[in-house]
Amino acid sequence: MHNDNTIVECVFDIQFESVSVAESYIATIAKVDGFEQITKLPLHQVPDSIRKNDPNLKMQPLYEITSTSNSDYKVMLGDNVIGIAIKSSYTSWTTSFFPQLKKLFTEIFNTKKINNINRMGLRYVDFLENENIFETGKIKVNINDSGTKKMFLRVEDSLNGVMYNKVITNNVKYQNLGNDGSIIDIVTSIENYSIENDNYNDIFKKIDELHIINKNKFKEVISDEEIEKYGI
Repeated sequence: MHNDNTIVECVFDIQFESVSVAESYIATIAKVDGFEQITKLPLHQVPDSIRKNDPNLKMQPLYEITSTSNSDYKVMLGDNVIGIAIKSSYTSWTTSFFPQLKKLFTEIFNTKKINNINRMGLRYVDFLENENIFETGKIKVNINDSGTKKMFLRVEDSLNGVMYNKVITNNVKYQNLGNDGSIIDIVTSIENYSIENDNYNDIFKKIDELHIINKNKFKEVISDEEIEKYGI
């Protein structure tokens, strides 16, 4: 976890229909900061006939691609999904993650292999160690008995055509490391987005909107003191 934030996971991906296979994107991805170290993921062992006929499996990555010159990020690649995720500490949307995302997906869109995106989504997972968010944050849950509770809260809604899914849990460990704390897992997404021309400004504006809504939904959960502390 970075000292300036509580973010432990951040990933953006697009899901799409395509006649092309995952391998056809590898050379394009390698053009971006030397992302050419390829690791086959376990799903790669599942036969194509099973993967492509299972709606859940077909949108999962087959490869993880990393770079020796860029250790901050990794690319996730499947026949119908391409994503980018942090590999080390998260630093900044404006100066790091978003520019890296734009660099990758400009190359991907330039292949003209993707015209329609079924779904694009941005996921942030924050871990607040040694903190019970239901006591320190803005969401209050009253249960009429005593004792420390382990709670799970899920909220789904939409805003300006952007869907969001917010999951909040307390008294849990992150990846079984360190002390207990609270996890805030927020996904913002848009479905059925068409790429109509060579100007990708509109799509990147939409992606930036996903980030703005995601951040605002996070601010609805944590305390004003933490908003100030992390400069959100």
